[in-house]
Amino acid sequence: MASTDTSKSREAPSSDDDISIWYGRDPAVAALAAKAAYGPDATLAVAWCALGAKVDGRASDAHFWFEVFCLLRAGETPATGLSSGADSVNADGKLH
Repeated sequence: MASTDTSKSREAPSSDDDISIWYGRDPAVAALAAKAAYGPDATLAVAWCALGAKVDGRASDAHFWFEVFCLLRAGETPATGLSSGADSVNADGKLH
């Protein structure tokens, strides 16, 4: 019976091993895209992206998605210079 060495899977990834799919991308643009695609669930969807990247050992991507998450939580959309007030809901529950 052969045994496999799993010690590498337990180590934190070094910067040499860290691949990034989202390197150089703008978190604000990703926040806008997430809002367009997922609406009110955008923050949750982005949180799953961050978690998936972290679990996969893609620290740079996890950091990127955390930045996107923070932008969504703050209600900011810096790519357009507008706050999320453009998509706000009035007192009777309808979009402005």
